[in-house]
Amino acid sequence: MSTYQENRLEPGGCSFAQLDQPPIFVVGAARSGTTWVSNILASPHQVAGIHESWLFTKNAGLATLFGEQHRAGLKNGLSVLLSDQDLVRHIREFSTKIMSHALQPHHRFLVEKSPSHAWSIEILNRLYPEAKFIHVLRDGRDVAVSVLAASKSWAPAWKNSMGSSVAMSARNWQALIHRVNRTSEILEDRFLEVRYEEIRAHPFEYYQKLFDFCGIPWDDEMLQQVHEDTNFEHNYSPKEDGFRRGGRVGDWRSRFSIWDAWRFDCHAGTTLLDLGYAEPNWWCRFPFRSYR
Repeated sequence: MSTYQENRLEPGGCSFAQLDQPPIFVVGAARSGTTWVSNILASPHQVAGIHESWLFTKNAGLATLFGEQHRAGLKNGLSVLLSDQDLVRHIREFSTKIMSHALQPHHRFLVEKSPSHAWSIEILNRLYPEAKFIHVLRDGRDVAVSVLAASKSWAPAWKNSMGSSVAMSARNWQALIHRVNRTSEILEDRFLEVRYEEIRAHPFEYYQKLFDFCGIPWDDEMLQQVHEDTNFEHNYSPKEDGFRRGGRVGDWRSRFSIWDAWRFDCHAGTTLLDLGYAEPNWWCRFPFRSYR
């Protein structure tokens, strides 16, 4: 029995007892490459992958049970019935049972990917204090291009939120990054941030980095198989109105008008600079499309 198994057998049994490591959560802004990274991690036979369970989203998932309406000391809400410790225990048991449905007998690792869980890292950390988190970071301008394209095809609901405009996409991207930066401090060495662009440029280096962080054993043959299973060039046919549009790095250069660039800079330019994605006054230095 692994150390994790020994430490995670709880009253009533732990549905994650077969795992060699705690669950791994992949988060990030929508259209940042979280699906691709989770596919990389779930490619090996011993890894189970859950794609967007949304179990812990703050507006509709279990995270709502930790909301202000259930704060201790109120005359109503769950705090009337349960202590904070009991609430955490019950929610952990429930969510573990739900996620364990993804497990087959041969699985020793579990990767869950929901971009929106970036807003619930603190709660996930309370539920699974040994869990690891991977934040996938991508140039917000490419994120905006992809979000806007998705809102016109397979994700029409985004037209009323982050896909309504370049400005809204920029604000959403920046807010999520700031949130992750604040909450990741509590995770210490259980947090890894990877850049989409760097994985595209140096895939094998990052395969190793990702698997090492997750504690998933690998060898050169496995890495080659992962590459064959997940690399863009051989596996994904780009479609402008499809889920995968090609994943091009720097796509914004041929998609943004100068007004798009200016709007993005107004709302998230500081974050672009802080992350090294742009230089001051970047928005007026390129031959952008004249009109959008």
